[in-house]
Amino acid sequence: MRPLKNNYYRMKAVFIGSGNVATHLAAGLKEKGVTISQIYSRTLSNAEMLGKKLDCPYTSDIYDIQTDADIYFYALKDSAFKHFIRSFDMPNAIHVHTAGSIPMGEFDGFATKYGVFYPLQTFSKGKPVDFSEIPICIEACNSEVQLKLLDLAKTLSSKTYIITSEQRKKLHIAAVFACNFTNYMYDAASQIMEDSGIPFEIIQPLIAETADKIKTMTPYAAQTGPAVRYDEKIIRKHLYMLIKKPKLRKIYKLLSKNIHKRHTDR
Repeated sequence: MRPLKNNYYRMKAVFIGSGNVATHLAAGLKEKGVTISQIYSRTLSNAEMLGKKLDCPYTSDIYDIQTDADIYFYALKDSAFKHFIRSFDMPNAIHVHTAGSIPMGEFDGFATKYGVFYPLQTFSKGKPVDFSEIPICIEACNSEVQLKLLDLAKTLSSKTYIITSEQRKKLHIAAVFACNFTNYMYDAASQIMEDSGIPFEIIQPLIAETADKIKTMTPYAAQTGPAVRYDEKIIRKHLYMLIKKPKLRKIYKLLSKNIHKRHTDR
């Protein structure tokens, strides 16, 4: 990964938020030479934890947020975002949010230089990530800001994309299916196995192979299992075994029908 251009070594960034995205993104930028000048979190203990990790100032007081940074990253829950952008007046700084579902237009009227810096990945504080392989989706209010955000993104990742707000909304839904819902399926499998004293590690090679297959095959082509051919005998057995888990039973039935329909409609 190429180093930051000289002007980025002098860049000062403030993070509004201290959750999973802020934790990893701030650390990644600091590693590339950006000065993380402050962390804000509504909860002081969270601000302190990340501030100490990055060796930078921190605060839980909105009125103590530094006003001389070059870029402000809003890594917040969607519901908190509007409250914060209405609280600041730093016209010379670039303001970006990191969310998949907030339109860039939410900055209109509250900032003159703004955009989106959206890393498409699942982040957990205790799990390291390799930013060089994480897609970073950029949107900006004008070409000047776009170039700056792209240049900053390229210091972190080899995969950068210019994505509109409308595209990002669709991408976010796709990510929920591919990541969040899929992880819930892992949890469902874990529950079923745990009931019978089966260690989860037994199924991990299957999970790994399923994920690996779609690197060279379409998900449609990679689909296997009783639902594709709608093997009613096996499906009925599975549904009977799930009688004591009515929520999982309902999901199993719905997914089986949808998989079968997907593979018979084409």
